[in-house]
Amino acid sequence: MNKGNQKHLTFEQRVDIEKGLAENKSFAEIARIIGKDPSTVSKEVRLHAHTKERPDAAYTNPPCIHRKTCKIVCLCDEQCGTLCKICKKTGTRCIDICPGYETAECEKLKKTPYVCNGCGKKSHCLMPRMFYSSKYAHDEYRSVLADSRVGINQTPESIQAMNDLLVPLIKEKHQSIGHIYATHAEELGCSRRTLYSYINACVFDVRNGDLRRSVRYKKRKKPTKTSSKDRAYRIGHNYEDFEKYMKEHSDTNVVEIDCVEGKKGESRALLTFTFRNYNLMLIFLLEHQDQECVLEVFIWLETVLGKPEK
Repeated sequence: MNKGNQKHLTFEQRVDIEKGLAENKSFAEIARIIGKDPSTVSKEVRLHAHTKERPDAAYTNPPCIHRKTCKIVCLCDEQCGTLCKICKKTGTRCIDICPGYETAECEKLKKTPYVCNGCGKKSHCLMPRMFYSSKYAHDEYRSVLADSRVGINQTPESIQAMNDLLVPLIKEKHQSIGHIYATHAEELGCSRRTLYSYINACVFDVRNGDLRRSVRYKKRKKPTKTSSKDRAYRIGHNYEDFEKYMKEHSDTNVVEIDCVEGKKGESRALLTFTFRNYNLMLIFLLEHQDQECVLEVFIWLETVLGKPEK
């Protein structure tokens, strides 16, 4: 059995999982395609499957688990004697007025594949539907991955113990962090770089101002790889060159790609594709402004539209 490579699932592998579910492939078949263990596929689907909401709350009346045996009458003010489950009066839906209403759940969702991606009745089924989306799953994975790395990996007790150790040594004895680590490294229980980060984040009663050498250092700057005066790489690639080319080749299909940012500090952005020849614009929401999120959009477009014929 293929045990996989013990690495996190990529967006491309999640696309293959979504495609395999739509084609009613088993978890074992999908696992062979992406090079993972079937249990990994099963956990992925169950973890990131989400309920697809109806477009309108009043779109339909989901079936009740008691619909076949229900004999309830006269739930409304009119004592008509008609079974409430077949009543056609406005505002008398079972889901709104019946205290014993319970939404029925599809039994197929309790076993593999746990989702409705490959079900032939998914378009008209009235029961709650579960779907696996590669983009939704990857965005959720990225969010959890980022949140797990935010904050301080210490307990309140350990922070207090570190604070009690550092404050007298730095403020009263004026020892440096290097000096403290030479004698108390095991008691601190973290690296020197981490300790500097904690002090910079004001976790302790010690500040950067208490570190005599720290306040004298300038913030390091990363050297630029390309000089701002070196413009050789832009020869033939300016906007004037583009306009000149379009005058000579007016029938060329042009797609403009741009990234629209929101408020300063926000990670989300809009990726736009403008098809000039057709007055068409496609807009995609990026969770992060990085190459991986842009690549996800191109992979999704290639999956939906197919690869161009050569």
